[in-house]
Amino acid sequence: MVLSQQLTGRKPAITFCYRGFAASWGARHVVASSLERAGYPVRQVKDGPVEPAADSIVWVWGNTNWYPRLYAQLSAMSREQRPLVVLWHTEPLPPPRAARLPWPWLNWWEAAKFVLRDPDATDVYINYLVLRRWLGAGLLDILVTATLGRCEFLTERGIAADWAPLGYELSCGHDLGLPRDINVLFLGSPDVPRRNRLLRRLRKNGVHIKVVGSYVDPHCWGEHRTELLNRTKILLNLARTPGEFPDLRLILGMANKALVVSEPIYRPDPFVPGQHFISASIERMPERIRYYLTQVEERRLISERAHQLITQDVTLDRSVGRILDLVSARMHHRAPVQSVV
Repeated sequence: MVLSQQLTGRKPAITFCYRGFAASWGARHVVASSLERAGYPVRQVKDGPVEPAADSIVWVWGNTNWYPRLYAQLSAMSREQRPLVVLWHTEPLPPPRAARLPWPWLNWWEAAKFVLRDPDATDVYINYLVLRRWLGAGLLDILVTATLGRCEFLTERGIAADWAPLGYELSCGHDLGLPRDINVLFLGSPDVPRRNRLLRRLRKNGVHIKVVGSYVDPHCWGEHRTELLNRTKILLNLARTPGEFPDLRLILGMANKALVVSEPIYRPDPFVPGQHFISASIERMPERIRYYLTQVEERRLISERAHQLITQDVTLDRSVGRILDLVSARMHHRAPVQSVV
């Protein structure tokens, strides 16, 4: 079937698996739209089912733990029956040894989800353990991570992974030219103990922070989010775990020309601290925030440089194209991703 497609020039069908959040249920995922722009017929599903055609592609977004029914369906198929399976892994994994960071403790609700094997869990340990389960079953033909740190972690364990960073697309926002009347914004779930501790610490040091974040409130998404970020001077990044790279948060700030001030990030490529965002320890962060609130022109130059980078070079379509190149090469020689550790 693959040979006949090459002769006719017809691109293979892709089943795109995206679990989604309450605020975005039923919406077309931006990666599915990007694949369609590249000329591929795309069917979007949640946790399967997929159509077991040998000439099709299954593209899994995010994290294998979110797709227990898909795992059951794929593992019940023979190798010959299964479509080519691509995973673009965008969720956290433990830090690699080179990062010299401690592996994080789970808070109580993360631990409960881990014990219950909750499909909504996304802590670093269950993410890795379920990924290993998929690898052990030989279900993945292509494994791509969104950060170089995660690639390093997998390489240490004998797992081959490629890198394709998350990139800008129109739903991330754009410059509306609004007055920026919000000094400091944190965009994200406040129900994370480490974040709450850091937010309290910054506030005790005189930093006034507006906190907005919800997976269910539509006002935290779409044009409402774009308007909020356009009113923001500084977007704060406080990660769930030290050194983690919350790439989408940085892209959102840069897309809307808010200056991102972040805790130190391990391997933030393609972004460079000092050029595209400001990196500062929690101890130095209040002083850095106060400095950039007063230095309007310096803040503008960094924001403009970051905006130009993501809108011209670090785009979603480019990253999707990079993965499609891997797919094209692998269609000729299929071999599952292996793990030796």
